[in-house]
Amino acid sequence: MYQLLKTTKKDEILLCIIGFFIMILYLGIVPGFFPHIEEALILKKMKEINAGLMFSYWTFRKFIPKIISKGIHDFFSYEGPIMIDSGAYSAFNMGISISCEDYANFLKKIDLKLKDKIVNLDLIGDYQKSFSNWKYLSKMIDTSIIPVIHFPEINSNYPNCKIIGLGGMVPSLKINQPGSIYNVGKWVVLISSKNPGKEYHGFGIGSPFNQIIFWNYLSSLDWIGWRRNAAVCECYTPEGSKTVTEARKKPTKRSSLSQSLFDQYKPPFIESFNLLSLPGTKGWKYRALWNVWWFLNCQNWQVVIDQSKYVRSMKERMRKIISNTNNKFLRNTQNYS
Repeated sequence: MYQLLKTTKKDEILLCIIGFFIMILYLGIVPGFFPHIEEALILKKMKEINAGLMFSYWTFRKFIPKIISKGIHDFFSYEGPIMIDSGAYSAFNMGISISCEDYANFLKKIDLKLKDKIVNLDLIGDYQKSFSNWKYLSKMIDTSIIPVIHFPEINSNYPNCKIIGLGGMVPSLKINQPGSIYNVGKWVVLISSKNPGKEYHGFGIGSPFNQIIFWNYLSSLDWIGWRRNAAVCECYTPEGSKTVTEARKKPTKRSSLSQSLFDQYKPPFIESFNLLSLPGTKGWKYRALWNVWWFLNCQNWQVVIDQSKYVRSMKERMRKIISNTNNKFLRNTQNYS
């Protein structure tokens, strides 16, 4: 379990209002490569921590008939929780809209389990249409639909929702730039304090370091970045993302994964450093499995990750936001006493 943020007694009042949860990790999956099937130890770890799969309706659109035929759990050979996302954000970036009726029909035919979660079909930048889709899906599907708020929106007027999704943060995962991760952190804290008692899912921000940062604010998050990191020859470690320079065609100034770091942090199923630099998809697969392993196991190295300048800076900034929000809360409380 991660170490909780060190706060004052006054801060703890607000943190209790915001609430703490056991964070559930959802592994983003892509067609053709399911890490939990490729490596038995990954599947074992996912079962151990009750991790789930993040499924995108849009990404898997070519496989819809097969998924309906077999059921979503049988299709992915996974009995753990699955979060079904519409993929609206990806479709939006391609200038394509998704039919809410088609999405609803799909959801009704895939043999969902009680532990599964369904995400609303939201229309980016159009709260009214997103709310309309949420009402339609809530009526058509006999389970709770998770609405999504996109950074930097604050509007969250969704009644009777236990879980709210927080999206649109991935493009802002940069430091010291407009719309940076620091503003994302502030936004997450403000949303949490604005809606006490709710749970929050962070879309796309589940990298090992962000898990540590957002542990006290999100009940779940997902990560598909293991795929991209592997493609650019990077492997996550508790000391940061390191480059497998032997696998790159062009040199880079980024910190390299040395043999000593490999020996210290290698997953038990990757025996040789050379596997990470194999050509083509072979090397990519091993780097991808490495990143998935650390996505699932980074909590065991929280003390090391906490030493990162990035993590320390983020935690300190969010701590100050909590304190400021707490002081406003206490002043308002005193005015009513």
